[in-house]
Amino acid sequence: MTTRNDSPPKANASLNVRKYALRVAVSLFIIGVLGFLVLPPLVKSTLVDKLSEALHRPVSVGNISINPYTLSVQVASLAIQEKGGGETVAGFESLYFNVEAVSLFRGGPVISELTLLGPTVKVIRLADGRLNFSDLIDEFLAKPGSDDPAPPFSFNNIQLSGGKIEFDDRVLNEKHLISEIKIALPFLSSLPHATEIFVEPAFSASIDGSPLVVEGKSKPFTNSLESELAFDLHGVKLGNYVDYAPLRLPIQVVSGALDSDLKLRFRRQEANRSTLSLVGNVVIKDLEVQDAQGAPLLSLKRLEVLLGDVDPLNRRFVIERVSVDSPEIYGRVSRQGTSNWVDFFAGETAARTATATGLKKPPESLPVEWSVGETKISGGAIRWLDESHGKPFNASVEGFDLRLKKLDGKGGAPAEFEAAWRLQAAPWIKADAVSIKGGQLDLAKRAVVIDEVAARGVGMLIRRAGNSSIEFVQTPALRVVEASQKDTAGPWKLTVAKSRVADLGLRFEDAAVSPAAIHTIEGLSAEAENLSTEPGQVAKVSTRFRFNRKGDVEVGGSVKVFPLDVDLKATVNTLELLPLQPYFTDRLNIDVTRGQLTLSGAVQLRQTGKGDVDPSNLSGGFSGQVTVGNFYAVDKINSADFLKWKSLYLGKLDVHANPESLSIGEVALADFFARVIISREGKLNLLQIIRQPGVVPPVVAGERSDKAPPPAVAAAGKSVVPVVAGDRPLLPVRIGKITLQGGDIKFSDNFIRPNYSANLKKIGGTISGLSSAADSVASLELRGSYDNIAPLNVSGQINPLSAKPYLDLQADIKGIEMTSLSPYSGKYAGYAIEKGKLSLFVKYKIENSQLTAENRVFLDQLTFGNPVESPDATKLPVTLAVALLKNRNGEIDINLPIAGSLNDPEFSVGGLVVKVIVNLLVKAATSPFALLGSIFGGGEELSIVEFELGQAAITPPAQQRLENLTKALLDRPALKLEIEGRADPLSDPEGLKRARLEQRVRALKREELTRKGEESGSADAVEVSAKEYPVLLERVYRSEKFPKPRNLVGMVKGLPVAEMEKLILANSSVDDDDLRDLADRRAKAVRDSLISRGLPSERLFLLPVQLLGAKDQSESDVQARTGRVLLNLK
Repeated sequence: MTTRNDSPPKANASLNVRKYALRVAVSLFIIGVLGFLVLPPLVKSTLVDKLSEALHRPVSVGNISINPYTLSVQVASLAIQEKGGGETVAGFESLYFNVEAVSLFRGGPVISELTLLGPTVKVIRLADGRLNFSDLIDEFLAKPGSDDPAPPFSFNNIQLSGGKIEFDDRVLNEKHLISEIKIALPFLSSLPHATEIFVEPAFSASIDGSPLVVEGKSKPFTNSLESELAFDLHGVKLGNYVDYAPLRLPIQVVSGALDSDLKLRFRRQEANRSTLSLVGNVVIKDLEVQDAQGAPLLSLKRLEVLLGDVDPLNRRFVIERVSVDSPEIYGRVSRQGTSNWVDFFAGETAARTATATGLKKPPESLPVEWSVGETKISGGAIRWLDESHGKPFNASVEGFDLRLKKLDGKGGAPAEFEAAWRLQAAPWIKADAVSIKGGQLDLAKRAVVIDEVAARGVGMLIRRAGNSSIEFVQTPALRVVEASQKDTAGPWKLTVAKSRVADLGLRFEDAAVSPAAIHTIEGLSAEAENLSTEPGQVAKVSTRFRFNRKGDVEVGGSVKVFPLDVDLKATVNTLELLPLQPYFTDRLNIDVTRGQLTLSGAVQLRQTGKGDVDPSNLSGGFSGQVTVGNFYAVDKINSADFLKWKSLYLGKLDVHANPESLSIGEVALADFFARVIISREGKLNLLQIIRQPGVVPPVVAGERSDKAPPPAVAAAGKSVVPVVAGDRPLLPVRIGKITLQGGDIKFSDNFIRPNYSANLKKIGGTISGLSSAADSVASLELRGSYDNIAPLNVSGQINPLSAKPYLDLQADIKGIEMTSLSPYSGKYAGYAIEKGKLSLFVKYKIENSQLTAENRVFLDQLTFGNPVESPDATKLPVTLAVALLKNRNGEIDINLPIAGSLNDPEFSVGGLVVKVIVNLLVKAATSPFALLGSIFGGGEELSIVEFELGQAAITPPAQQRLENLTKALLDRPALKLEIEGRADPLSDPEGLKRARLEQRVRALKREELTRKGEESGSADAVEVSAKEYPVLLERVYRSEKFPKPRNLVGMVKGLPVAEMEKLILANSSVDDDDLRDLADRRAKAVRDSLISRGLPSERLFLLPVQLLGAKDQSESDVQARTGRVLLNLK
């Protein structure tokens, strides 16, 4: 019963199930019919129409399959053609996606799977630069933006495979292919529950055969947009894509492959601040870049950049390492003055400017933060070609290695670096090795500090052309280019703690002199410490090298650059002077054939003023010692040895500039030789050493200068002349001591015929205390030998350097053989010298601007030989002068003045002798007795013996003169004396009358004495007293036969003495015979007086007496009214 009661409900339920099942089946059937049969054609048609309308291009679809039961759709063979039909530019083989039913509840599509097979896109860049779908891009960009949130959706299991993108660039005529595109995306959802889940896409492709793999994760629908992508790219040929860079660069990438392993992280933060971090490494291999003309610009084997954190949005760039292997940079300056790298950067700047034109100025951005952890360059090279000067110049830096660490844009800590390279710039410079160690680069302080700089195997060549221009590495002749910006920061500071140079060689070729000179520096080694451009820093430097293969040079000390302050010690050994010959051979008439310079001392140079270094604000000097040894010079004009010495030593030398001064403690000249030559033209070689075209040569020895003031002759062989005070010396001078030893001076006179030569040998002595200081006096002691037989001595005190000169000098030379002076005596005296010796004793003193000179000349056995025909010979009686001056021993000893202006002294031996002889001859010819009188009688005139009027008796003064004359004649046996008695018809008759009167008075007195038996002798010897004279006179008066006054008785009237004398003299007559007799008696009286004094009578000759007429008497003779006897020497 129970069963029965329950069966109807069960039946009803079963019936309902069947009904619903039938309905579902019908519905499924209808859905299936619609999905499988009805919807695909409709969807296809609609899709084609809509796509064609939206893309403005024909679209075709091969087949669409819809599974209504699984909610999946598959579209096969979609193709998009170019406008107007034709070539397919986009499409795919198959698109499959499966929509989940949950989409109805999610408010947006939820796709459980999306698969796209064989997608293809063909991009064409047309000749005008636009793309084949630029219209679509323009249309899309023209739509207004929207801030609406992304609609809800969820795509899962997205896969794309077999994709391909073809790029046909008809502008560059290039084609590129991105193939094997594969994308795997687990899901992509904007649904709220999925936005915080990372989307992890995977992408791979082949770009022109180079594989690219991209993996990562992202939250594209969160506010943070947090994303991370990994890029793995290998073997991308850069040359195919350089033309697509944003900036159009004037370069060609011939080869180069790019590998990268990068990670990109992005995250949006608050306040619209985002971070975009790029890390990883980028590698470029086998890069070769050329400029627009095809010339090499850059190449490298490998460039690796390891990015630490590059965030361009926040202007932060952190690079952990940059490694460059074998880079080569090619620099070139063309004949037109353009540089490939200048052109490159100019083009890059222009491209950047053009790109930025029209863009809105960005807001003020954050400061750039950058740092490079390590930079390494290995095996680098720089190739340089300069054609701007016509002849190509090649240079290269090779083997360049660089290590740079901790380079920071903030400058928080100095960067560390080291470098090394080789340099080759033939023919001018090369360096086998240059290195920098322990370098520090401080960008904030703009300072570079280097522990050590070293160079080895450096060679340099410097040339000076014939126009004195220097030929070395020339600065490129670049065109003027506009600077992109000016550096307003302060100058960089460079400090090198230690620098070393080893094995440096320098060759200097100088064609500006004749003959061309070549100088070399070899084996140079140098060290320096604390070299710096910072003001006040003092560096220590030292160097040594060999100059011209023989000279060893060593220099060391301290140097301060700003302000300039140099303090060095220098040593030079055996520096050859011969290579320096071309620098003065055209200025001098001598050739230096050998010589060596040695010096040791200190050099100072200091900047006294502020600002730039200028010679006017520099002071300094040299202190030390200098030696010039083994010196030899030749006279080019006379082709003879000119000057040589074994050693010239300057000790305690101190030379200063600004203010100028010169101090020498000791000068020593040893074993020296000098040659003094008067040429055939009469020119002195000493005055021709320095070439002075257009300058009239000074007066040679033996000639009188018209400019020299004539000397004022004083007594006793002294001459006084005014001294012309010279200008004050240009610089203070002090010379402690000058020592001469082993000197030899040879004098040759080729002007005279026959030629004359003499040697001054064994010259030695000292000069001490030379100074330009006022009131300073130097002592002088010199000695020597003339032709090894005549000793020479000079001593005294001198002060030639003072503004007010002082001299107290005496010199003597004894026993010069005068036969060697025959050429001079023959030319100027007309006689050769047969024998004789010359000695000279002089004293010179300059005081109070006056020169006082004492000159004593001693000639021993001077004998003239045969006459010599010479137009220059004097017409004066030379032999008489010799006989006049020579004593009985054959000696001539006389004081004569020899002097001249100090500004033009002529003290050659030949000239001095000529002057002495000429002066003697002139005096002997004009007043020989005055000359004898100056020697024996204090300067009295001995050529006249004066008598009382009318008298023939020799007066006492005349007796003294005759005594002196006798001495002179006895001392000069070669002289003969002519005696000429003279009477004056005007003055002597009165005297003769009175003499007769006196004679008659004395005769009367003698007669009385005889009558008385007293001895009386001759009448001339009788003396008449004043008491006796009137008586005797009256007797004479009364005996005269002339009318006499008488008294009244007719007797002869007695008269006073005066009246009697007057009447007697008035009535006495004197004729010419009486006067001739008087003159004869006078001459004989002189003769007898001389004979009585021991003078041989054979040396005395009486000349016919002479009566003077009025025309023969001078005014002085008339005034004197004295009788005389004239004497004449023969």
